[in-house]
Amino acid sequence: MVALDFPNIEELKLTHYEAIEDYVSHMPETERNAIRRHIAPLLKIDNLSSDYEWLREFILADVKTLREWTTNQAEKLRFGEFKKLYLTMFSNGPTKYVDTKKTYNAYTLYKAMNIRVCPYCEHEYIDALNIEGKERRTMEFDHFYPKDDTKYPGLAMCFYNLIPSCSSCNKIKRIVSLDANPYEEGIEDLTYLYPDIEIGVNIETLSEEECAVKFHPKGGMIQNEKALGLEQRYTSQNHIVKDLLKKKQQFPDEKLEKMEKAGFGTKEQLTRALFGAPRAEIKGKELHTKMKHDLIGY
Repeated sequence: MVALDFPNIEELKLTHYEAIEDYVSHMPETERNAIRRHIAPLLKIDNLSSDYEWLREFILADVKTLREWTTNQAEKLRFGEFKKLYLTMFSNGPTKYVDTKKTYNAYTLYKAMNIRVCPYCEHEYIDALNIEGKERRTMEFDHFYPKDDTKYPGLAMCFYNLIPSCSSCNKIKRIVSLDANPYEEGIEDLTYLYPDIEIGVNIETLSEEECAVKFHPKGGMIQNEKALGLEQRYTSQNHIVKDLLKKKQQFPDEKLEKMEKAGFGTKEQLTRALFGAPRAEIKGKELHTKMKHDLIGY
């Protein structure tokens, strides 16, 4: 799993909230008041103000708050207005919109995120495509806390509950709750993708199977890895793991520095030629950057 640490996160949140406020403000008053009555106990407020600060606080509730609500107040999250909005407007095709200006839906949020790989697995690409003039998407928004009626339908439009994901992860996960949210700080420290091989072993002598990457999960990632079958899905990378480790062993920093002095190019140029772009440039754009970084520190 890789962290969702978008540089434009505040803009994403504001756009998301403003579209939902627009939707709620145009609801019949009876429906709007029903939502307020559901949200009031969660925010521990007796009388919600006539403005929409209560809605902002709910829709943009952080990861810690969502965890507290689902753990201790799950029954208060079983209201369906936001699930209906998700299904009928937000995620119902490219021509359905949340707001009256017709600018915001799942497509526009995904495009603004500027991400091309699934953060749950970093093993599948996600995309929005134009096919014969019609928009289609291979990306799905997974609900970290499931929107199923028996789970947490009230959180269906909460920003930190919407995880851009590949269809494989979304279908495998279904209504199972995971423990580690990609928006959580330090999420990437909960796995270390590296094969169980002895230090100093000659990589050339190993088979590809012996180079199978292990996730070594801890904390909340133990449940995530188990629920999504992440380690099993990486068996297709055995040959890549062996190749990376072999190159790193053959070209340690000391050798690259000597090659630089001999005029073969700068150390950075040589490293790029061997291993591609560094993770700082390609995270969220290419597959398996976490695995590569754990394997060779790049």
